[in-house]
Amino acid sequence: MAAPSCSPDRVTELAGYRFVVPVATRDVDFDAQGHLNNAATVRIFNDLRVSYVQQAIGSDWVDTLRREGYVVAAREVHVLYESEGFPGEEFVGAMRYLRREGKAAVLEECLVEASTRRVIARAWVVQLLVQAGSVVEWPESYFDRVAMIEGRAMERRNRANRPFGPGE
Repeated sequence: MAAPSCSPDRVTELAGYRFVVPVATRDVDFDAQGHLNNAATVRIFNDLRVSYVQQAIGSDWVDTLRREGYVVAAREVHVLYESEGFPGEEFVGAMRYLRREGKAAVLEECLVEASTRRVIARAWVVQLLVQAGSVVEWPESYFDRVAMIEGRAMERRNRANRPFGPGE
């Protein structure tokens, strides 16, 4: 898979990201060397997934999670660190769903320094929906909403015996 361009002003035109938001950092997100900490980057990606649900999917899905006892679980998180983030820089995060594979949802995220358009990190995430301790199918209504946001239906593949990750 070619590396996507996920700069804040070109993210929708070149890479297909439709969900792009400013990302706030905290002083504790930077290590003693003055770099954005790897763990903070993973937290930012998690916060970005939560923001996607809250801002784009909407409160109906949050209500469904509670009512049905669903838990959205990250099965895999693959992070590619491309450059350093520094205190005082402003960041933009972008997220998009790539496809459905078996019961999993596969998505991609990108963290960009806003003024220089420098890619800080990208992530590929495999999410599962769990109910009462078992993985369940995502409701079609969820991916109907995702399709509206993404501007396309989510491709659905059968789960093959190959690893998930960015190389697919």
